[in-house]
Amino acid sequence: MQSIRRRLVAAVAAIPVLSLGPLGLKPSLAAELPRIRMFELYRDDKSYSETAKKLAGKSISMQGFMAPHLKVESDFFVLSNSPVETCPFCASEDEWIDTIVFVRMKKRQEAIRPGKLIQVEGRLEIGPQTDAATGFVSRVRLVDATFQAL
Repeated sequence: MQSIRRRLVAAVAAIPVLSLGPLGLKPSLAAELPRIRMFELYRDDKSYSETAKKLAGKSISMQGFMAPHLKVESDFFVLSNSPVETCPFCASEDEWIDTIVFVRMKKRQEAIRPGKLIQVEGRLEIGPQTDAATGFVSRVRLVDATFQAL
């Protein structure tokens, strides 16, 4: 009996553990991806930090809150560093520019309620840019992104 139990334990231990990423679409890279916080994107003068410059063009992980959608059927959203109940663009630029990130999803996912913490994985882009589809002007973007609720 001991021999069978040892063989069973050894066989189970040899099975590779799979980690399902956002919505089970792909293996999660969160443990492997560099994680950046919004306050790490900018210096005090609102220029880009060395960390942001180093990670530009690379896949990263970031946590935050989904701002309310402007359009229900969207493949984009705005990630905020704190829960927002209204559109973050109703305040002046100085109040929000360094606390939001424009997210363009790889493919459309269902929206998450604004107060729920999410983790986003995507390729970091920095530099001012106007999104052709929405007209939204951003300084920082995550593209080809996926997200999951935490």
